[in-house]
Amino acid sequence: MSSPKFPATATLLDAKSCPLDKFDPLFTKITQDRRVLDGYFVQDHAEAAWFLFVVNGAPYGAGRLAGNAFAFSEIHEFFAAYSRDPQSPLSFFATDKRLLLGLMVLFRHRPALQFTTDLVDMNEVLKKLATRGADAIMAIRSGDEWAISICTKGKPAANFFPPSGGEALKEPTPGEQLLVYVFTRPPGGVTVDVYEETRVNRAGDASLVTAETRGRLSQVFLKVAARVAEEAGPRVEALEPDLSQKEAEASAASASAVASGIIEEMPSPAAAPAASTAAQSLVPGALRSSVSEPIPEVSLFLGDKHLGTFSLAKGELTIGRNPNNDILIDNVGVSRRHAVIKRSGDSVTVEDLGSANGTFVGGQKITSRELKDGDEILVLKHRLVFHLPKDAATKAVTDADIGQKTMFIDPAAIAQAAGGKGMGKAESAATKLRPYLILPDRRKMPLESEEVTLGTAPDCKIQVSGMFVGKLHARIVPEKDGQFKLLHVAGLAGTRVNGEKVNERVLKHGDEIEIGKQKLLFRLER
Repeated sequence: MSSPKFPATATLLDAKSCPLDKFDPLFTKITQDRRVLDGYFVQDHAEAAWFLFVVNGAPYGAGRLAGNAFAFSEIHEFFAAYSRDPQSPLSFFATDKRLLLGLMVLFRHRPALQFTTDLVDMNEVLKKLATRGADAIMAIRSGDEWAISICTKGKPAANFFPPSGGEALKEPTPGEQLLVYVFTRPPGGVTVDVYEETRVNRAGDASLVTAETRGRLSQVFLKVAARVAEEAGPRVEALEPDLSQKEAEASAASASAVASGIIEEMPSPAAAPAASTAAQSLVPGALRSSVSEPIPEVSLFLGDKHLGTFSLAKGELTIGRNPNNDILIDNVGVSRRHAVIKRSGDSVTVEDLGSANGTFVGGQKITSRELKDGDEILVLKHRLVFHLPKDAATKAVTDADIGQKTMFIDPAAIAQAAGGKGMGKAESAATKLRPYLILPDRRKMPLESEEVTLGTAPDCKIQVSGMFVGKLHARIVPEKDGQFKLLHVAGLAGTRVNGEKVNERVLKHGDEIEIGKQKLLFRLER
């Protein structure tokens, strides 16, 4: 595939192919002989473009771009892709360090705001940024061309445009340059992504780059890639018939923890939670217990800050640095797949997956440990608290004649889970479930007959902060059939349910509402 056109200071290499054994001399010539310390390699493959980011003359991390899907990755993954298709075109672009940071943010983080300039006024966005006074990075896409704008304390401080935007740089201030660039793009709309998270930690295996290994980078990282592939092989092979490409990559990445004897991982604080579950009516076989009993949960904390709560409804929660994990801990000291919490019948266990820095329960390093209500799991600076809810929206009874469990779900729960109509008065009165919102600070707010407003305004019932959160951002409105509907009102940040941007949505048990960086959970409880 053809890679997109990112800005750069200069193009130092544009080769139709570069044999793998020539890469190390080429890297030395660029970074040492020509003293180009910051830039990025791009190798175009049929299915994706692979990037190798170079900071201060050393590999810092890698990235994969397939279509419009960005992913930050380990350095050995770049070399593994290189070895599979060494005849692919290879380029190197020298960059300003600020531009390089901006590009890596695209691969590493999710934008806080996405919009097109034909629907949203760019001036209004810049005013919002200035009012907030926070650092941000903007990625502006027009066709296959990208521009990067670095904003400091809410104001554009440096712009990096493709060659077609050279005229805009003649404007006196970075803010004016950005507006002129956006307004002079060809017809068809300009897409803008705004990133509030502007820090990018280096890849876990970047510590392998030393004075001794600089001249043989390909050899060192291919050795790591081979070790990872060897450990991941049986698992990928067993799942291959029904594994998507994304899942296969996640399975392969999980084995990088096994290679921790080669890769030295270094800690630094950061985290981002995300998870939600939905109620089910009938679940056969081995999954019955996850519906018939109260569903255990795990709460994630960094210090005293609560980052999210995750349900064990599906029977398993994976923990690690890879974005495909259920509980993402964005810290290079955490392994790609660090640990897993599993539920089997009435038993819940936590298992370390060969992590470099270990998993601890009750202050003791563990390989595997059965969990009790209230147990605390430590993964570096992050604390996970296991707890079993006192109530649940489902119950089970034992039929002595049949000798097996039969599942019973309250009619109101079925209606809510399916997003359908409520049950009749006689049925719902016997099994009444009350709707609640679980707020970011873990407080429970019962939903009554009055609507609930969410936003930054002082008179909103639920206060939500954020750069692009509206004064009245969203409303939760009771419906005649006993359900509750979430309505997006205003605010550039948008309103999401289970990760999907919505304008309106009838809420179901377990739905996760996301506004800006804050998450709320909708639950039905007795």
